[in-house]
Amino acid sequence: MTIYEKNLRALRSQNPNLYNKLSKITTNSKFEVFANGSLSDANIVDLTDHQPLYEATPRKETESILKSLDRYRLYPALYFYGMGNGYLYKRLFDNRFLKTVYIFEPELELIYVALNLTDLSNEINSDKIVLFHTEDVTSGSLMGSIKGQDIIHFKGYTLHLHSNFYEKYRDDILRVNKEVTKLFSYQINATGNDITDELLGLEHFIQNLPTMLKNPTLHELTQKGKITDSAVIVATGPSLAKQLPILKEIQDYVTIISVDASLPILEKEGIKPDIVTSIERIALTGKFYEKTSKAFQKDIVFALTAIVDQELLDNIKAGQLQLSMRPTGNHYYFMELDEWGYIGIGMSAANMAYELASKIGFENIILIGQDLAYGKDGSSHAKDHIFGEDEVKHNDQKDDYIEAYGGEGKVKTTWVWKLFLSGYENVIQVNNQNTKIVTINATEGGARIRGTKEIPFREVAKKYIRKDRKKEKIKLDSYDDATIEALLKKSDEKITHALTLGYNMQKSATKMLKEITQIIRKYQKYDISDIHRYAKEKETKKVVDKIAKVRNKYYGGEFESFYGLLISPLITHLEYDIAYWSIQPERSQRERIHKNWRMIVFHHEWCMRVTTALESIIKVIEAKKPILEKEVAHYSEEEALV
Repeated sequence: MTIYEKNLRALRSQNPNLYNKLSKITTNSKFEVFANGSLSDANIVDLTDHQPLYEATPRKETESILKSLDRYRLYPALYFYGMGNGYLYKRLFDNRFLKTVYIFEPELELIYVALNLTDLSNEINSDKIVLFHTEDVTSGSLMGSIKGQDIIHFKGYTLHLHSNFYEKYRDDILRVNKEVTKLFSYQINATGNDITDELLGLEHFIQNLPTMLKNPTLHELTQKGKITDSAVIVATGPSLAKQLPILKEIQDYVTIISVDASLPILEKEGIKPDIVTSIERIALTGKFYEKTSKAFQKDIVFALTAIVDQELLDNIKAGQLQLSMRPTGNHYYFMELDEWGYIGIGMSAANMAYELASKIGFENIILIGQDLAYGKDGSSHAKDHIFGEDEVKHNDQKDDYIEAYGGEGKVKTTWVWKLFLSGYENVIQVNNQNTKIVTINATEGGARIRGTKEIPFREVAKKYIRKDRKKEKIKLDSYDDATIEALLKKSDEKITHALTLGYNMQKSATKMLKEITQIIRKYQKYDISDIHRYAKEKETKKVVDKIAKVRNKYYGGEFESFYGLLISPLITHLEYDIAYWSIQPERSQRERIHKNWRMIVFHHEWCMRVTTALESIIKVIEAKKPILEKEVAHYSEEEALV
């Protein structure tokens, strides 16, 4: 097997789209290779302008680059614009601290050439090297490729230029850099800094566990939900009203998946959805269901996340409940219940609806009312929205302008809607690369959603909707009582174990906080810039080593699985600072003491936040666990009577 064949085989699973592109190349025509006696010293010349990739000999330039990167020695990830001949990326992993290199190359043929010259198959197979053709790079496509542990080091991010040759791609460099930083920004905004929502979600989840288990699984819905070839997702943007007459005409021939906010509007228009999605944990969402009649709710599948409020559940008067776990840490902890998971990676009911339609496997997924922007009249929502057409108020300081539907100028949006937009584009990108699903944006207004086909709804109704037979109702089955009882018992055991994990971590973090407080008080009278004159390296390192043990306990295994996401809003922004300082140089005793001291000070705050969060989380679990215990006891009593 040739070097190229080995590299291509490795790339097939990492980046199928790039693999397919490279598979079509049989030879290089734009670039000429000069081997210079060895493949690692090969130079490459652009035949269009006769510019060599390396000005000096490639080996010398590689050594020069490696030397210049010494200050990044502790960085776990590096980002490069330019593939070069590939040899640099083989050498970079001589550094044991480096775990991943992300390479962005604008010329497909240069990727082809480099993969013929340098064997990077092991590095690609192990995801040490992650390779991108820059024309495919968007923040959405990067989301599944740049690892979470590398995103947390975003404060140290630099996009390195492989060589001066790549300076002529300046506009593309700026665009790629913008997409990478956009991904980082999305992650930061998505995290937030308040655990109130997480606590509310946990409270609702434990309370809703029995209801979830007594009703059909998400797997059941994805297997039986495809009652037509096409699905229409009905969001509540300002453009919705003009599409409703068309939807009413075709409602018998398409699967209608409505977001909760559109439900009262659809009842008023005489349009019955097949599935309704809800993702929010707040009680106010229940108003959408309160405003609809029992007769209208009949036969609808209410696909809800398991963190919804009890008021919402109480307002569902008919139809079929189906609760699901979200793809988050404390839900993944319940792996035994994975048939009820996982959905809701996006941040809106519409994101969830699209994700559900994708899992069901509709051939065509059609979006209407998905403006993600203010209407031309300044409205934020559709006509007859129960909270008003201007529910979201304009904020000129925070609002932004993005590309409009059809590429026709710009539209005004909010940072929240931009998060929803990213959520859409991320899943659409995956669908476009890995499935035959066609996503059509028939909103005819609002923001452009990249990856969709923009087609007027009337045209969609004519070309994509089969009208040879009417759809049937979705019918789902639940598990028998014996299975439900077993799952309830297992869930109760898992929550009991989670409490034990919480108690143990609370004890460890409290003990660590006391030790950190002691050393900070010892040196608090000194200026931090002079700390190296007073604190001893051995003394500070001893404390930092103890901190590392507590962190390993926190981030290793089951504790993080259950508690990680619950606590993350309080510590993630602090972790960005910790991550940045952890990769700074420590070439002298002074640098080592200052670095240790930074870690000590940061972790004083870290321990306080962890213990505070755990106190609140444990209170919620202790308060809601009896609900689950009562259900287990109820099933046991019924079994005894039988």
